[in-house]
Amino acid sequence: MKPFFAYPADGEVFKLTLNGDASDNQPLAMVHTDGYTGKWKHNGRVVKGAQTCRFKLVAIGYCRDFEEVKRKLAPHGKIPEGQWRQAFKASYRKPDGKGQIGVADSSWSDPDGNAAFPCVHGYGRSGFDWVGSAFSGGWHWLVAVSE
Repeated sequence: MKPFFAYPADGEVFKLTLNGDASDNQPLAMVHTDGYTGKWKHNGRVVKGAQTCRFKLVAIGYCRDFEEVKRKLAPHGKIPEGQWRQAFKASYRKPDGKGQIGVADSSWSDPDGNAAFPCVHGYGRSGFDWVGSAFSGGWHWLVAVSE
């Protein structure tokens, strides 16, 4: 069994490996594994094959909307494909209880057509959150960083 690593600190660079071809890491499989039903859609980029990339978590404070989230994240790195949430969950299974982890990839749409992004809630349960709201300062965002 893999050890339970605590979440990295904000700004700490770490590596994640994702097998984009694994069935559990497929965008719509993520939705169903998280317990959502109905006809969700995914219209974004998809990670293919096994990849290892560098990331960090970034806290950007309160944001009025999702566009502000993306603007504030831009100087810190690239917004990765939402599938990377799966690699984060697999590598860091001991939540710190200090807030949610979001991947600002809004490529998912729920059955009503609302855009959503993958996240890990403060106590480790994964899910999808709606982009149409404000975001408290308790969010930490996963961004890809270059070498």
